[in-house]
Amino acid sequence: MNAIRLLAPVFAALLLGCSPAAGPDEAASGPPDLSGVWMAFAVENPDGGGNTPTYSAEGKARLDAFASQFRSIPETGAWCLGTGMPGVMMSLVTYPIQIVQTPQLIVMLAELEMQLRRVYLDGREHGADLLPSTAGHSVGTWEGDTLVIDTALLSEWQVRPWPRSGQTHIVERVHLTKLGEVKARASGFIADSVLPPVNDDVLVVELTLTDPTYYDGPQRRNIYFQRMDDSATLEYLCTTEHWIEALEKQRIKPEAL
Repeated sequence: MNAIRLLAPVFAALLLGCSPAAGPDEAASGPPDLSGVWMAFAVENPDGGGNTPTYSAEGKARLDAFASQFRSIPETGAWCLGTGMPGVMMSLVTYPIQIVQTPQLIVMLAELEMQLRRVYLDGREHGADLLPSTAGHSVGTWEGDTLVIDTALLSEWQVRPWPRSGQTHIVERVHLTKLGEVKARASGFIADSVLPPVNDDVLVVELTLTDPTYYDGPQRRNIYFQRMDDSATLEYLCTTEHWIEALEKQRIKPEAL
């Protein structure tokens, strides 16, 4: 009897080793893999009209009041200023975004001004003690094959086209499809030097922004990305030029030596 008891774990292990492997449905039960380098090729307004946001009367007044304090507002790109969300997701000027996906965290690395987003998938909530930022604080949940990203804690930004206040809230529904399923018209801003996509995968981001301070109702935009080769992302060095310009202004002239 003792010998049988001693051998029981061995028999159980052998039986487990002979169990059938997980079927295709079980193996594919996890969320889809969004990892890769993606470049936006189209943005559309599902509610019709153009992509310029519609502001409330209060929002227009606030934006005009801010702009009236200056002779002109410098173009952000000329100063390598990343304006954050939602603009970073709607860039149609040949700047890709690399997505790195893990079970607990998704990281989005945008070439444009080297902006960074983190989407936490570990069940945390928006912390009341966190500081606002241009990218905000993002938490994600999976609804089947769709990733739902909720972004809050965005910093104040009073410049058109996408101002923000402390009440700005962004929800994105992200899923994969194929190019043949997309009816959106491709933008003409993509540079001719960009290599073609590696396949017909399309990443769809259905973005909804709400902010009663600035906007006249929810602002919805659908953004379509195609998968690019992983060598497509370059280092964004615009700020280096400005630093060198500032450094040159401090150069000691030979006659002063």
